[in-house]
Amino acid sequence: MTQRIALVTGASSGIGKATAELLAKNNFYVYAMARRKERLEAMRSDTIEPIQLDVTDAKAIEETVDHVMAAKGRIDLLVNNAGYGQLGAIECVSMEAAHAQFEVNVFGYARFMHAVLPHMRSQQSGCIINIASILGKISLPGFGWYAASKHAVEALSETLRSEVMKFGIKVIVIAPGLIKTEFAEKEFQLLKTVKHPPAYRKLLDALPRLLAGEPKAPGPEIIAQAVLKAATTAFPPMRHALPGDSKTAVISHRLLGSRLFNWAVRLKMKI
Repeated sequence: MTQRIALVTGASSGIGKATAELLAKNNFYVYAMARRKERLEAMRSDTIEPIQLDVTDAKAIEETVDHVMAAKGRIDLLVNNAGYGQLGAIECVSMEAAHAQFEVNVFGYARFMHAVLPHMRSQQSGCIINIASILGKISLPGFGWYAASKHAVEALSETLRSEVMKFGIKVIVIAPGLIKTEFAEKEFQLLKTVKHPPAYRKLLDALPRLLAGEPKAPGPEIIAQAVLKAATTAFPPMRHALPGDSKTAVISHRLLGSRLFNWAVRLKMKI
């Protein structure tokens, strides 16, 4: 079987790392990309090639894709995963921080899609998997800017899917709920940089309760398995919501409507 070529962003930890390693075990040659060079180097193998890269650097992305094409001659799979969560009340998160959130979570994805699509169109095949979030369909108090970025990923993915389907290119969204990674820890580190007036004290107290289940949540392997299945199935679902809490929340929002769902959220958060 011909080895397929995959690009995975945010591959130094969590979902990206688990995905890169699983793909490498299943007949993919993986270019694993992230900013943390030392973690990437620990992943190096015959089927994983680490590349230090910041997804906000358009030139570096273009050079990376050119390198892959020169070395392998094709790109079969792009997994857009690099991202982070900016917590804080909408009023209090600075516009600089909001822009930074979109630069990574939205435009980082778009830069890679721009770079790989001409090659996928030329070969008349390819698969782009965008890692979104449960918050790409709903939103929660304190998660506004992160949710907005993931809503944007959902919209871009849906549009792109219709635009490139005729070229043999699949566009798939995988929307994780709570997953046991370093993600929440980093979110709370960033939250400390946002100044909130006393009026938002209840909201700040509620955020750790919402994420308290992370230590008992499924590991990133569940998302990696979904990526592998989507990338190797002829007709995969266009959107996966994993694990069960992600599916339940989206269905509940649809059934209850925004008013009742938001009331239930505020009641749970005690705000």
